[in-house]
Amino acid sequence: MIDSPVWYAAYGSNVARERFLRYLQGGPIPRTTNGQHQESARDQSPPSADQPFAIDRTLFFAGQSVRWGGGGVAFLDADTKPDTPTLGRAWRITLGQFEDVFRQENGLDAVRKIDLERLVDHSRLDLAKRWYGRVEVVGQIDSLPVITLATPDPLAERRPAHISYLSIIADGLAESWSMDHGEAAQYLSALPGNADHHTEATLTQMLSAT
Repeated sequence: MIDSPVWYAAYGSNVARERFLRYLQGGPIPRTTNGQHQESARDQSPPSADQPFAIDRTLFFAGQSVRWGGGGVAFLDADTKPDTPTLGRAWRITLGQFEDVFRQENGLDAVRKIDLERLVDHSRLDLAKRWYGRVEVVGQIDSLPVITLATPDPLAERRPAHISYLSIIADGLAESWSMDHGEAAQYLSALPGNADHHTEATLTQMLSAT
């Protein structure tokens, strides 16, 4: 079961290949403001495939991450259907690799085993009281489930993301959705948390400078 293929739908910094590969292969996290390194997964094989994937959930920024300049990070609102879907990226990896991503994203010491059949039956499982402690099914590709990480906590307070974090997301949007800086800025500046802080013009300028 640990070798079962799944699609992991990323929507934050993990839309960027260089960033996501750190979760699998370890090493310094690109663009991070505190020089942090990432552990590797038990299976360090790269994703067997990837493709752009629209997630039918609202993307917002909240929390406060020391790793990303003290700014907010990306979350999905599981209960609100968006006017514009979240532009994510689906990575084809193994269930075991996804379990390692879950562990690292949530700062856990031990792997939490995920019952894939139960997850598909229930659509979502809350596995940890952490920012990304919920695993949710958000679609299907080639008869395989597309699963993602979400928050079991509503996180009411929104917080704009630091440019270091947004620039990594912009890299991923360029790779998977062929967006230029202006298009990425238009998308990111309109999202809850960023909307009252980053204007499209200013964000375009900042992304172009990174």
